[in-house]
Amino acid sequence: MTDFDRHLRFPGTINFRDMGGYRTSDGEQVARGRLFRSGHLAHAEDSALQEIADLNITLVCDFRIDDEREEHPNRYHDDHSSEIETLPIWPWKAPGADVAARKMMTGEISADEAAGYLGLGYREFVRDQSDRFAKMFSAILAGEHTALLLHCSAGKDRTGIGSALLLSTLGVSRSDVVADYMQSLDGQGAHAQTMFYVEKDWAAHEGPEPACTKDDIVTLFSVHPSKIRAAFDEMEQVGGSVDGYIRDVLGITDDARTELKKRYVELL
Repeated sequence: MTDFDRHLRFPGTINFRDMGGYRTSDGEQVARGRLFRSGHLAHAEDSALQEIADLNITLVCDFRIDDEREEHPNRYHDDHSSEIETLPIWPWKAPGADVAARKMMTGEISADEAAGYLGLGYREFVRDQSDRFAKMFSAILAGEHTALLLHCSAGKDRTGIGSALLLSTLGVSRSDVVADYMQSLDGQGAHAQTMFYVEKDWAAHEGPEPACTKDDIVTLFSVHPSKIRAAFDEMEQVGGSVDGYIRDVLGITDDARTELKKRYVELL
């Protein structure tokens, strides 16, 4: 793992960072300044829009559903023209964070059980919404994109899985993929974005004193290694291995993988 500050602290952005610099199994490294991840850009300040435009991002993969995009439409600089690939992902079957938080506050479930709920959501993304990630790769391979951005609302859960798949395809070790995922704890605006949802759910609680602390809810809404590991475990169950999932479920052939490495991996 190459040590440099991946966080791009553009004013008004959420969790914007560079996925470059990680070593690959071929002894090379993921190119810097080519692969980015973030939360939505609805509150990006004007200075940030110019800085983002300067990254020359030609493809944006947006994992938000319609309601989220309508509530927080992205802002772009007038000179920034990217292809937008809409790939809506949501935990339609598994209980979401809001449901888990309510159950924690009423004492129906423990903090560990609540974390397990969110792990189920990650598993659902991998198992039942794999077509979105397959389309992500198709969009990336469809053009000679100089740089690309993966994002959802906070840039940690759905973006976390998409980023994990892309980095894994490029040959980054699982430990570095998990480390990249965990950097969402320190991303600019990440805590504020988390607290927005925490305060919303905390204020909506009615009845007796909550059976948990607000810090328990903060932990629930934050990233945790058990969540991304649940995603990896589901990939292995569905595809036999992570490589099998990428190859047989997402349809990334050896030639496609070679092409992705040609574009986004460089010599040390």
